[in-house]
Amino acid sequence: MQPSTVFITGVSSGIGHALAAEYLKRGCRVIGLSRQVPRDLTDHASFSFASADLSDVEVAATAIRQLTAGLPRLDLVVLNAGVLGSFGDIGDADVQEMKRVMDVNLWANKTVLDTLFALQVPISQIVTMSSGAAVNGNRGWRGYAISKAALNMLTMLYATEHSGTHFCALAPGLVDTPMQDQLAAVPRDERYPSLDVIRSKRETAEMPKPSKLAAHLIEVIAGLPDLVASGEFADIRKPPIATG
Repeated sequence: MQPSTVFITGVSSGIGHALAAEYLKRGCRVIGLSRQVPRDLTDHASFSFASADLSDVEVAATAIRQLTAGLPRLDLVVLNAGVLGSFGDIGDADVQEMKRVMDVNLWANKTVLDTLFALQVPISQIVTMSSGAAVNGNRGWRGYAISKAALNMLTMLYATEHSGTHFCALAPGLVDTPMQDQLAAVPRDERYPSLDVIRSKRETAEMPKPSKLAAHLIEVIAGLPDLVASGEFADIRKPPIATG
């Protein structure tokens, strides 16, 4: 079913921006939240936006309350905002830097969810944007992998508390976002074979641009309530999502 009102974080670039643009194209009302302003979307009559650092609890909560004031319901919430952080061995990682990654990739999502549920606005579906890194355990992924694994559990826990909302932690597969530029800049190192795999897929159909993926991702999101139990992790590349 086509959602009529969609709330998306991280709409200034990458997957969040592409989803916002595609939902607007389909006639949906889109509510966006990110630090940077998506200038090409702000003139759209059906787009409401606030700039906020999601790691700042009070600022983010205030922005969310302003954006959702008077809404009778939310059909879909996509918690997409996230950062990669540094790449390399976990033993060499700086704890403070990893905490910053956790603030954005995990705790900011708790702020969004707690604020939305406190408003007592019915929410049909919530998708947290996860990653294969949450379950693969590949060397080098540091705070990103840990934060996404924790996000999967956060999603599951909220699902146990809100039975009227369908939750899913969804891995969108390899997507050619600015994060890939950051990964490509990591020097080649035989300790990190997962990066060689990623590099081999750039500029191929296995790593589409967000704008190319958006329509398919929207169809996947729409089908999640019928395919996975609420709170579960799903990977767009694997059954029951990918069946071909």
